[in-house]
Amino acid sequence: MRSIDSHLEKISRSAEPALSRVAFFDLDRTLIAGYSIFAMAIETARHAATQGDWKQATKLLRDILKQKSTSAGGNYHQLVKRMATALTGVDESTLSKLGEKAFNNSLARNLYPEAVGLIEAHRAAGDKLVIVTAASHYQVEPVARILGIEEICCTRLEVQDGRFTGKVISPLCYGEGKALAARRVARQHGSKLKDCWFYSDSSADLPLLKKVGHPVAVNPSEKLAVHARNQRWPQLKFDSRGMPKLENLARTALVMDSLIATTAFGAISRRLGVSRGGTANRMIRMVGDITANLAGLEFDIEGYDNLHRERPAVYIFNHQSLLDSVVMARLLRDDVVAMCKREMASMPILGPMLKEVDTIFVDRSERDQGEVLKRALDVLASGRSLIVAPEGTRSTLGDIQPFKHGAFLLAKRAGVPIVPIVLHNVKDAMPKGAFLVRPARIRVSVLEPIPANSIGSIRGACRNLEDTYQQVLGNSREAALPHRLSA
Repeated sequence: MRSIDSHLEKISRSAEPALSRVAFFDLDRTLIAGYSIFAMAIETARHAATQGDWKQATKLLRDILKQKSTSAGGNYHQLVKRMATALTGVDESTLSKLGEKAFNNSLARNLYPEAVGLIEAHRAAGDKLVIVTAASHYQVEPVARILGIEEICCTRLEVQDGRFTGKVISPLCYGEGKALAARRVARQHGSKLKDCWFYSDSSADLPLLKKVGHPVAVNPSEKLAVHARNQRWPQLKFDSRGMPKLENLARTALVMDSLIATTAFGAISRRLGVSRGGTANRMIRMVGDITANLAGLEFDIEGYDNLHRERPAVYIFNHQSLLDSVVMARLLRDDVVAMCKREMASMPILGPMLKEVDTIFVDRSERDQGEVLKRALDVLASGRSLIVAPEGTRSTLGDIQPFKHGAFLLAKRAGVPIVPIVLHNVKDAMPKGAFLVRPARIRVSVLEPIPANSIGSIRGACRNLEDTYQQVLGNSREAALPHRLSA
């Protein structure tokens, strides 16, 4: 198996600006762990059940289980046809919604970070990016959109008058059908397949793998791995997603146990009359030390001295993962109060702990935030600092979302600095939608504090810092590519 870093470097070194190249990517087990059709079929079965068609829902679920118990691809055509039949008469907009549900409920958390790195490397090399997959447009479009890929070759379902007929349009984008689609795309871009790349996991894609000049086996099936070895094709193995290792299960259980124990410690301490501030500080240190270690988190911190240059302060960070709270506890350790959306209070395990450390919960639907602002200003007046995620939500890939103004308003009114903390890759340890913790080395950049008296226009300061975060993260991603490091 070739290392992902050496492969990224090869992509860069093979770039030829004058040459039109296409990088083709399969979807299942290449860009995402597992098979998108399972997620889509489950959502389709749920839809059929809500429409009272329990027979069709049962058939779909049975086919899903049968497909999972056999080698990949064995019953793929049957499952596609069964799903198409279940959609007979359904409005096309409904299937688009089912595709979004499949993405949000399953596919988003199964995106391989390594695959995202491949895409970014090919984008930097000037290659055209195309997903070529047997999946339907409704399965792949949300994935393509989040990855910034505009061109898709996929299996098409017949639509008449805005509704599905239950038929699959031939040829299926599978096997030879995938090779035909790729040849057509290459011709449209003025490319030759011998100059193009194709990444796939399946021996069913050998017709296209044999035609491109740069075939790459990704997480290959046994049959494809043998063929790739014989042909001396590069092979890549991604293990950041997919079936969890025993270590991941154990770490997740230990992290949950430590959070429960920390919450119990806080509750007992308060009943014994220990001060709320002292109890909260001990809990924060427990999370920052014990929970972070159990999760397998290691840290590279740039600008550490900026964390404690002046307190109290308003610390802001970009939201990437449910583990962000663990990372912030490790960095700040004491005399801090978090502000977060009210929905977090009802989360199991994490919610009770947040309540014990005096978290300020914000109801974003409430028009009058006067009481919240007063509580926050009282915290700062007491000498404690605030922790705020100005985005208010997480993106799938950790991209910066629009900043809200509250943190800047608080800092200006209280006369305290804003300390920007950039989290680069907490999502590697636990991405959006995931339930398992994976060990990771977390990179953090603590930027220069922004004095309160330098905040003129709150809206302008907010926009400028948002741009700074995007620039820092953009530079970080470029630096992560080996060809950038060696340039």
